[in-house]
Amino acid sequence: MFPVQECRFRVAERRAPIAKVLVVDDDLIVSEMYRLALSRAGHDVQVANDGVAALESVSNSPPDIVFLDIRMPKKDGMEVLRDLAAADITRSMPVIMLSNYDEPGLVRESIRLGAKEYLVKAGTNPADLARLVSQWVDAA
Repeated sequence: MFPVQECRFRVAERRAPIAKVLVVDDDLIVSEMYRLALSRAGHDVQVANDGVAALESVSNSPPDIVFLDIRMPKKDGMEVLRDLAAADITRSMPVIMLSNYDEPGLVRESIRLGAKEYLVKAGTNPADLARLVSQWVDAA
């Protein structure tokens, strides 16, 4: 017989998510890249691939923060931002515009409508973005 040794193994603890995040982007590769980075950082992430789906998701299960693309089918990001800003329940929800368009007019209009930040995807590292979520949520 072999001696029985005490076997101890570590069970990963399930922690509560840091924040509930909604990523809205019609590019499936981009939305998956952000979903993975945000999930790895401990956030609960939902994805919507158009503006109509985004508003349905917000209505069904309000997130703590929204990352919103501009050019999308069915309803673009600016329309979604206007709808979120118009409703009492979502007016203070932090919305971060995340787009490939770096047009000053779009940036100004996004901020005027209530976006907390306007980030250009090409200059945004998903891991860095994931680390900033708590700051935006806490500031809201």
